[in-house]
Amino acid sequence: MPEELENLKWALGWLGKKRRVMALAVLCSLSAIGLMTVGPFLFRIVIDDVLLGGQYNKLLPLLSLALASVLATQALRYTANMLCEVVSQHVVVTMRARLFERVLRQTAAFHRENTAGSLITLCTGDVEIVRHFICWVMPRSIECVAMMLTVLTLFMAVNPLYALCLFVLTPISGTLAYKLGRSIRPAHKKVRECRERLSTVVNENISGNRVIRAFAREAHEIERFERENQAFRDAQVNANRIWLRFQPYIEFMAQTLGAVNLIVGSVFVVLGRITLGQMSIFQNLAWALNDPMLSIGAIVNDAQRFAASADKLIALQYSHIAIRQPDAPHKADIAGKIELRHVTLTAGGAVLLHDINLVIEKGLTVGFMGPTGSGKSLLAGLLPRLYDPTSGQVLIDGVNVKDYDLRCLRGQIGMTMQDVFIFSDSVDSNIAYGDPEAPPENVRRAAELADAHEFVSRFPQGYNTVVGERGTGISGGQKQRLSLARAILPNPSVIILDDTTSAVDMETEKKIQDNLAGMETRATKLIIAQRVSSVKNADCIYIIDGGKVTEHGDHARLMANKGYYYDTYRLQHPGEAV
Repeated sequence: MPEELENLKWALGWLGKKRRVMALAVLCSLSAIGLMTVGPFLFRIVIDDVLLGGQYNKLLPLLSLALASVLATQALRYTANMLCEVVSQHVVVTMRARLFERVLRQTAAFHRENTAGSLITLCTGDVEIVRHFICWVMPRSIECVAMMLTVLTLFMAVNPLYALCLFVLTPISGTLAYKLGRSIRPAHKKVRECRERLSTVVNENISGNRVIRAFAREAHEIERFERENQAFRDAQVNANRIWLRFQPYIEFMAQTLGAVNLIVGSVFVVLGRITLGQMSIFQNLAWALNDPMLSIGAIVNDAQRFAASADKLIALQYSHIAIRQPDAPHKADIAGKIELRHVTLTAGGAVLLHDINLVIEKGLTVGFMGPTGSGKSLLAGLLPRLYDPTSGQVLIDGVNVKDYDLRCLRGQIGMTMQDVFIFSDSVDSNIAYGDPEAPPENVRRAAELADAHEFVSRFPQGYNTVVGERGTGISGGQKQRLSLARAILPNPSVIILDDTTSAVDMETEKKIQDNLAGMETRATKLIIAQRVSSVKNADCIYIIDGGKVTEHGDHARLMANKGYYYDTYRLQHPGEAV
């Protein structure tokens, strides 16, 4: 029970400024319940005073009053439902926005541990379940409790013994509801897990469609989808089976209440303990007991479904954000001097970078080479704080990057990634992603520097051409050049090129290097590459191996050392004299 109360408190916390609106909705609902009890009492007067007592002059006013109470009741119920809907939609919009922001602020490690499918499920399906809980489950629960308390009070006022005979069935229904809740919550957790895995499979198949077709693995993926689809179905069937196992008993108790009401009422009328009109009050208000008893199963079922989703949403909402904005952020412009002091980075007990020390002066071009997985990209990711070092310091212009305003820091560092991502948008919007207000001439200039203008001009609509999701419809080399144009458009002080020209030919690579060297502002450039040709002309080249700097120097010095760089050069230039 404490966990359920915590989940309820968490859900109510999302109401925010809409608390008063929700309170008004509850008030309207309770008022409607109060008005619904008027009809049976009016009917009692009609029977005892008008039909049996002969006071026919009361009939028209009583019927008018009954009609007015019905209209007022319906208006209040409509208002309550609309207000609940408004509040629940407000919660959905706010929750999705906050959770989405939370996901965006997380590090790469978080996204490795949480699949895209699970995060999509959280921000869509699970949030919708919370909306249903706020819009229907909570108000309905309050209504049911209010109905039973109101009816109990009225029945006790009319005839306590009659009331106790009817309410004797209530504890049995409560026990059934409790057992249903205990049984169905694990089933709903299983349903949620299966839905999450199914979403992951769908997301992976859509994103990796080209790879699937290239390896002719369609049949395998269809079989994989069917397996998860069947598992999801089985989990749903199991949850429904538990629900249906209890529902007949709950409905039986509700129907039994009607029979008990009729039998006890008839006996009491015959014995003279109540009038026929008083019996009609019990008969007409029996729905107020039946309705909660019939609804209790659905309420418990949906409440447990909410609990299964709330657990995951709470975990996401309060998940640790490793990269945080400093309390007093440093917002000065960056010149471009970079220094790493005894930088070590660990993850999962493994040392990824070990005691890195280096200084890169403003405006220099520095290359990084090394075996795959040696830590080159991790090292570059420390500058824009995609990661934070476990120990040591990363400084730009003598200021620890942890002290910079994140937006200011990242806005002055242009970066291309190994895994190039192109948005499903126009070429212009993709290039201007980091600076949406950039004029067309700046976009074109960035494209020219990245040697992208020529092929973009050949597109049907030029820079307004919309490329497919993840850049479908354009080649790998074209995606790399668009990514490079995106990185250099904001005119950053530091440019990180992570394997940027691996998919272009040597001639294009040379042209891009010449263009970058001729940029108006002399930015500090960090080039991560496997090709010697990409870093050969750099002011300094660092060799990273096993998370450590094993060599550094210019091309001539590294060739003289005859280490990793020398061996790589000979492999890439066979037969060339050195």
